Amino acid sequence: PRKAPSTQMLIAAAVTEGVAVLSLVLAFTVNVGSPSTVLATFLGFMIVSVLAATVAFILALTGLIRYSRYSSWFLAVLVVSLLANPVLWFFLIGTFF
Repeated sequence: PRKAPSTQMLIAAAVTEGVAVLSLVLAFTVNVGSPSTVLATFLGFMIVSVLAATVAFILALTGLIRYSRYSSWFLAVLVVSLLANPVLWFFLIGTFF
């Protein structure tokens, strides 16, 4: 059975945000190998995290505007995608410290 478009968008946003958070955690926990390997894996996971968080933000914002059925869930994904986005944290650290 096909799911409603709002449900499909919520699932896509939640899965994408899960990938973003997992990549962010892995960026800071996977530190095995030479310094260049550690740097490469850190940057790779950070890039995946930023891209996934951005896609999750766009999906959640679109779902919040377009569908009212899961507005609270879309808002939750939107907030988590903002708070788990490394670009925001690097910007705040660079601005205030």
